[in-house]
Amino acid sequence: MTSTFTNTAKKIVSLLEKYPADKVKHYASYKFSQIERFCNIGSIPIPKKILEEQALEQKKQQKLIKIDVKKLKRMIFADENATTNYKKELFDVDILNQQYKSLKNIADNKWADYYKVDKKLLEPKGNPNYYARLMKDVNRGGQERESIFDAFRTIITGKY
Repeated sequence: MTSTFTNTAKKIVSLLEKYPADKVKHYASYKFSQIERFCNIGSIPIPKKILEEQALEQKKQQKLIKIDVKKLKRMIFADENATTNYKKELFDVDILNQQYKSLKNIADNKWADYYKVDKKLLEPKGNPNYYARLMKDVNRGGQERESIFDAFRTIITGKY
């Protein structure tokens, strides 16, 4: 690979490191998966800081683990040193530059400034409590649950 190819991959990884953590927790983090992807494409090592963050996230997720027989078999019989190999010939410098520009636009919040969201959409008049509760839950990351009393009140009264 050329040095410009590797340099572009390094720029993408450094930009992805600045991304904030996901508000809503998923099975896989967008930030971690993309950093791993571009490190493999650019043949550069994954930064230690990112590996430490990923290990902390995995520790948090290991509170409740459901055993899946298929996954267990794959873990036992799989080659431990096997890594995901992305086809490097699919990527060239132009495509990586486009990826970098797109990720930079997302990081700079360019489109949020270009397409302003109207206040009517953020605070609708017809049932504002529902949207306030919805946004409150999203901002909490979906981790906290409502109490049984609140759930019964919502069911009985039909109000949010």
